[in-house]
Amino acid sequence: MIRKLALLTALVGAAALTACAPSSRFEWGAYEQALYSYSQNPENRGVYKMALENAIERGRARDAIAPGLLAELGYLHLEEGNSVEALKYFREERARFPESAVLMDRVINQLGASASLTGGEI
Repeated sequence: MIRKLALLTALVGAAALTACAPSSRFEWGAYEQALYSYSQNPENRGVYKMALENAIERGRARDAIAPGLLAELGYLHLEEGNSVEALKYFREERARFPESAVLMDRVINQLGASASLTGGEI
């Protein structure tokens, strides 16, 4: 009886420790720290962009890219004037996260309209 009670106590303890272990379905990398740093000091844009790229790369390795990261990186490319690269990330965000379709479709369509107004190609 004491042996069974000790085994049960050990199993409950192990389950409790496992429940407390941090885990995430998605790969966020250093996104949160980099975003905070960038919001406080916009000159940290390069560090922020690199954190996004690294998180996306690590997420691709285990098929766990966090929602929004692709769109955020696309937006940074758009701000830099690289609409072709931005569009690539917006489309991937839409494909991976169908719940983002309304927003991503709007952004993608605006990019297409913008390109046709300026004679550019996307």
